[in-house]
Order: sequence, then C-alpha cells, then structure tokens
Amino acid sequence: MTGRHVLLTRPDGENEALARRLANSSVMVSIRPLIRLSAEPLSAAIKQTAIDLDLIDLIVFVSKSAVIHGMPVLDSYWPQWPQKLGWFAVGEGTAELLREHGVRAVYPEKAGSEGLLGLPGLQDIEGKRVLIVRGSGGRELLASELKRRGARVDYWEIYRRDPVSYEGWDELVTEDMIAVATSTEICLHLASELSGLAARIHLVVASARIAEAAGDPGFKSISIAAGASEQALYDAVMQQAQIIGQGPEST
Repeated sequence: MTGRHVLLTRPDGENEALARRLANSSVMVSIRPLIRLSAEPLSAAIKQTAIDLDLIDLIVFVSKSAVIHGMPVLDSYWPQWPQKLGWFAVGEGTAELLREHGVRAVYPEKAGSEGLLGLPGLQDIEGKRVLIVRGSGGRELLASELKRRGARVDYWEIYRRDPVSYEGWDELVTEDMIAVATSTEICLHLASELSGLAARIHLVVASARIAEAAGDPGFKSISIAAGASEQALYDAVMQQAQIIGQGPEST
C-alpha cells in the first residue's frame, strides 16, 4: 500500500468527488479541510457594490466560492443582468456554477490569473471598470495587471478564509503518504500542522506558483499537477503513487 494513502485538504464540500474517484482506484483517502470558508457579513459596502452592478463593465469571479457566496447577493438585487456587463471566470468549474445563475462567462483553458490575463476580452480595457469577486486577501497579480492596462479595478470581497487545526496527526500520517494542496495558504498551513511529520509526505500541488511560494517546508517531495481540476489532481496523485510504488531502484 506504499503511496496509496492520500490526504485531501480543500475546504468542506470540495474534496468528495476526487475522494470517490481515488477510492474507486483502491486508494485510501483521508479528508481534513485546512481552510474554512464563510460568508462575510452583508455590510453596507457589500450591498452597495451589488446595487451598483450596472456601473461595472466587467466582472471576474476568481473561484467557485466567489460564485457560491456572491451570486445569491447579486440575484437578490438583479432579476435581469445589466446588458453591457461582461462576465469572466477563473476556470471551467467556476463558469459552470455561473451558468446555474443564467450567466455565460468567458474562462481560460488553463485556470488561473495568468490564464485570465491572456483572454482577448481583458486586453483592450483602457478606462473600463472591472470588479473582481473574491475572498478576503489573495493574489494581487490580476488586479495589478488590469490596472496597468488602464482599467479601474475594485474588489468585492464576499467571503473569508480561516485556517483549521487538528489533533492526531501522528495517528493519521503514514509513511509515503500523498497530500494534495491547491493553494499556497493550504500548503503552508499543512506544513505548520505536520511539523516534523512533513518528511513522510509526498505533496501534490496545483501549480508551479504554489510550489515556489511554499519554498522548502520539509516535505519528502513536491510534484506539480497540470491544474486544480479533479482530473489534473487525480492524474498527478496516481502518477506519484506509481513512482513511490516503484521504489528507488527505478530512478
């Protein structure tokens, strides 16, 4: 069973599909969400942003959680969407959630800020008003580059992230365990939770950016998936499990 125990760490509700798929491949799966997502209180500023949606030219959702927490608020103010508004999603999964609200959003083939910035609709944006829907904090690359292109950019921070801690890591972590981390925040929090136990873990991350930002947190190895989709993470985990199973003589 070397390399066949996988730890999934995404927030509640985001691990189950991958867990089922791995279990069907005879992989033992443990789930410990390391980040808790919760809606921000509906402040006057959040409500006013929703009311002023018709003043916005382009709206960008940078996560599924942005859709989950943001769209019900917008729905309550807008029975019909402003006609001039352009909708963008960070990836296919986020776009699929927007479709449930009657929105067809443009999204990049490879999810992420870099992919968004390559979309034709975000090139000639001089003087346009852009609203980025996200959780509190996060990367500044998207906003910085859109501003450089001449856009007026505002954030609508509709939810927050809080780290979650657990006891009993000694009992959970097995030798040559594979853990999946889909954000820098999760990666660093996992390293903090594990402390010296990280040396047993083969980490699979969703991008080279996460691997670079994590630095050297003491994991046994770090491999990079082709993205954060279920398919990309599944492929990376199974490839890593195969490498572990082959042992050092195969390298």
